[in-house]
Amino acid sequence: MEKFELISEIIKAVFFAAAAIWGITVSFKKRGALFLQIIAFGLGCMALGNIFVFALYITAPDAIRESLLTGFNIGLLGIFGMFAFIFSASYGQIDGLGDDKSRELRKYRLLALIAPIVSLIFLALIVFSGLELYMQIIYVVLFLPAILASYYNLKHLIIPDVELGILDSIRKYNLLALIMIALLMLTTASQLYGVAVLYSILNILTGISAPVMFYFAKKGSEGWLK
Repeated sequence: MEKFELISEIIKAVFFAAAAIWGITVSFKKRGALFLQIIAFGLGCMALGNIFVFALYITAPDAIRESLLTGFNIGLLGIFGMFAFIFSASYGQIDGLGDDKSRELRKYRLLALIAPIVSLIFLALIVFSGLELYMQIIYVVLFLPAILASYYNLKHLIIPDVELGILDSIRKYNLLALIMIALLMLTTASQLYGVAVLYSILNILTGISAPVMFYFAKKGSEGWLK
């Protein structure tokens, strides 16, 4: 890992940690929205994963440092944890309020399938980057919640708000969640393919997207608590 790549890892970890701390502080205040709490926990999972990867890199012996980062390590579970929480926030908290399951909205449900299809294409870039079979399986599992979440994020971005105004208030959050999914998958692919400059740039952009995503989630949920 080159110096600029390492700096990008630090920047990403700082952004996710700051977003998680901010999220937990805000969402657990009196009358805090459960939707925000779930997202904050997701950001926390990613922050802990990033910190672990950074600690692993600086403490591992030089001879095995790169192999540890390209193989499996516990820090990778941060990806699974974050998107499992984001999926839970969208499916468990919002979907029943925004989709009344009517036939009139069926076309939006079908259009939303574009997101997991594109996510699967991104996943293919990761899986077929020369990884051993066990790592291919691990990355499929790690990004499965992201693929599921992408469907609901896109659906809630495009589907008409039938009542309550909840979906309208979090359109930007859903857009940022989709951007984060794409950025993280492309970041992982660029690392595995050894494209150092692209990896570093995407790493920083992924970090920046964390507080921005939470900002729009917070701003959108403020109207629910009035």
